[in-house]
Amino acid sequence: MSDKNKDDATLPLNLKKIAHTENGVQRSVAALHTTWKDGRCFTKYTAFLVNGEEPVGDALLEQWANETEWFIKDMKHLLNLEYHKFWSTIVHNATALESVVSFMQNALPFYLVPVLQALDNDRVLPLYTAAHAHVFRVICRLTTVRESGTCWMEPEFYGKLVYKHFIVTVPFLFDLISVYSRDNDAQIARILDTVLQLQPKYIQDLKHGLSYLLNAFNIIQTRCESELADANVSEATLNDLTLYAQDCSSVLVQLVTVSPTLRTICAELGVEFALSNFYDNVLIVLYRNIQEVNRQSRYLAALNDMRVELLETFRSVLSVQLEKIMDGSGDSLLAADRFIGILTECLANSVFVGDYKSLYDIEDDLAIVQVGYQSVDQVKYDFIQKAYARERPKQPAAPVAPAEQQERDESPANDGASLSEEEQRVEQNVRYIMELLPDLAVEQVRKVMRAYDNVEQAVSVLLEQDHAASGPSGVPSSGGDQPHIPADPLDEFYLRTGIDRLNIYDGDEFDVMVNDKVKGIIKKGKGMPGQPRTLTELLDDKSHVQQMRHFYRQYDLIAEQEPDDDDEYDDSFEAMAESESRHVKVAKGARNALADAVDAESSEEEQQSEEEQSEQGANRNGAMAFCENPELARKRYEERLNSKYLRRHGSAAAGPSPKEADVRGKPKGQGQDAKVLLNRRHKNEHKATSGNHNRKQGASYKRNRGMLPS
Repeated sequence: MSDKNKDDATLPLNLKKIAHTENGVQRSVAALHTTWKDGRCFTKYTAFLVNGEEPVGDALLEQWANETEWFIKDMKHLLNLEYHKFWSTIVHNATALESVVSFMQNALPFYLVPVLQALDNDRVLPLYTAAHAHVFRVICRLTTVRESGTCWMEPEFYGKLVYKHFIVTVPFLFDLISVYSRDNDAQIARILDTVLQLQPKYIQDLKHGLSYLLNAFNIIQTRCESELADANVSEATLNDLTLYAQDCSSVLVQLVTVSPTLRTICAELGVEFALSNFYDNVLIVLYRNIQEVNRQSRYLAALNDMRVELLETFRSVLSVQLEKIMDGSGDSLLAADRFIGILTECLANSVFVGDYKSLYDIEDDLAIVQVGYQSVDQVKYDFIQKAYARERPKQPAAPVAPAEQQERDESPANDGASLSEEEQRVEQNVRYIMELLPDLAVEQVRKVMRAYDNVEQAVSVLLEQDHAASGPSGVPSSGGDQPHIPADPLDEFYLRTGIDRLNIYDGDEFDVMVNDKVKGIIKKGKGMPGQPRTLTELLDDKSHVQQMRHFYRQYDLIAEQEPDDDDEYDDSFEAMAESESRHVKVAKGARNALADAVDAESSEEEQQSEEEQSEQGANRNGAMAFCENPELARKRYEERLNSKYLRRHGSAAAGPSPKEADVRGKPKGQGQDAKVLLNRRHKNEHKATSGNHNRKQGASYKRNRGMLPS
């Protein structure tokens, strides 16, 4: 029995079961179960505002000290729990993990920890140090798979457990690196390697996290551009932006420092240009603005530290490409091209390039690139070599003669001030030219810039002309025999007329860029303008149509007579259609009885047709009307109906048509008359003869006479 218990004790946590007695009933419960969790509500860590500039109240510090003491007790209690109870509490009691995360979210950054030593309260620093240490022990226990021979779990189960229950997340890792990596780099590197090895899904999550971090760099740059555009920006705003930049950059720096895997991920995401851009557009801009507001600000030193760390991070990420080249793998050519491309892309940030080449010698790196892969583009290689070459130290100036020294001493102070302003303007123009042409020597650009006041002329001289008086290093000699290069007369002509005469035809009467209507015919392509270019166009000539167009335009509009009828609704066509489309419908049983009536109607219709022919003959003699007057048509229709009624009945129509037979009757339940029932029966038997069965014939009749669209 003891051997069996011993075997159960050596099982991993995910397979182990422990006996549990509840209400007198003993049963086996899994070691990782809600039964074994600690039900207490763990205290969350609360922070207080510490920036080294504003004092902190004693009451606030005392409250923080009391809450931190309870927080430390909870962390000690969590560490003292047994292995299965510890993990059951972490998984099934949300307040335990929230308590640990609250400290990492509210802990002081590394650059504010020394401020605690300057506080008057002696309890603050020891309490913070104790909380800092106990939380780190809890994190180490969370990331340890095997504590002893009886306290361990399977690696695959551990990877799924921490990922499924969000025990270790990307923000958790970022906070861990930000708070603990500078003092515990070896332990943090072990934790990261363990987590990434046991759960590879974290690699993809870290890529998303790094992308978000690079997006934060862009947000900081946007805020700098928008808020620093105002000339009256406050020092507090500058300090906030500096702290924001320091927090984001420190996380990225420590990520690259502690983990080679994360360094490779950064190289895959291409963070090099983002670092150089952040260096020039954020750190340098903040440094200049803070220096103008307060030269004694402590944030200047923080910005300098960030500059050094970002340069080291850039160097570390860039060395990934060199390592690929030295390994001799199949990606050597891609790594060499990537290395050259990164350096070329970063040339847009001149301050970063100047600081980088002053701190690191790139000759050795380029030698590795060239030796590792001989087929690298030589043009790009030479360009990068010149752009990142270190400046040679300046030679000592020649001794000044006593007479010249006396003249300099006697020169007034205002001349020195004017020279300083002139030098500042020259240096600003030199920096602008170096951003455009980073492969040129600074001394050469400065010499040419002093000879020419215009930046465009200086760039033209640097690009197109070769100085005859240049020394072996390419720098013009400082002697007085330097050749004078006159101004280009074409430039003067351009400034005077606005025409850039690059050849003898610019600006003449045939120049379409200057004149709207030029002399002669501008021939483009085959054939002359207006003539057919191909045989198809020649055979498809429609010029005769254009010639006859003016003749047919005379018949575009036809004058119409205004109708005399003011009635908005024209119902003459409906009346005519109703009279002409009327059909005689006779029941099957009454056909013989109505034969005589049909003969009479046929004779009457013949008379009507004769009258219509006479009326049509009269209408033909009318005045070329587009259509008949609706009022006359209605009047003629009414007369025709009256005459027909007179012939049939001997008197004019006196009222409406006889009432139809009643088939509705009384409401249901009240009984119906015999007449109503007879009418219903008659209607049901003869409904086939009274329905609208001639819709198609009537529609065809209207369509044939233009009453409906076809």
